[in-house]
Amino acid sequence: MRRYIYLLLLNIICFVLQASVFSHLHLGGVSPNILIMVTAAFGLMYGRKLGMFSGVVGGLLVDAMFNSVIGLTILIYAFIGYINGMLNKLYFKDKLYIPALTIVFSDLAYGILYYVCRFMLRGRMDFPFYLLHVMIPEAIYTLIVGLLVYLIMRRIKTYFNPEEKVSLEEHIEMDREKII
Repeated sequence: MRRYIYLLLLNIICFVLQASVFSHLHLGGVSPNILIMVTAAFGLMYGRKLGMFSGVVGGLLVDAMFNSVIGLTILIYAFIGYINGMLNKLYFKDKLYIPALTIVFSDLAYGILYYVCRFMLRGRMDFPFYLLHVMIPEAIYTLIVGLLVYLIMRRIKTYFNPEEKVSLEEHIEMDREKII
């Protein structure tokens, strides 16, 4: 239950930051998508259920505030959280490249799914322009800001779960001892 409350509070804080602070910090005409990063990180750290719950909460906040139709962003975020939750077995606290890759691919997947649902279905077929001028710069910006937020999330996770402070090498050593 603590994880759900923590996730809800973190989604609200990140939504407020995304809607207020980062909406004014445009770089190359785009701003980072912090809620995608939180959804990807929660799915990766805690599994499918919490990843999908984070996606539903983040998507609901975005849809309720910015979109005329409620449901599209919820669906996309929940899908991304679920897929990242399936990658939970790859999560090692010591390796930073796996969360970095999931953040980038999650943001690109969000961009592609959003493009298909909002633009392509209405006849706007300029995908290469959207990819080069919106999706890739947003993914890079989200990665830079997202890694900082991810490191803070990881530190909070180890603070609330001190038994999970075991490093990758200690996991391997414990597995070797179990085999022997």
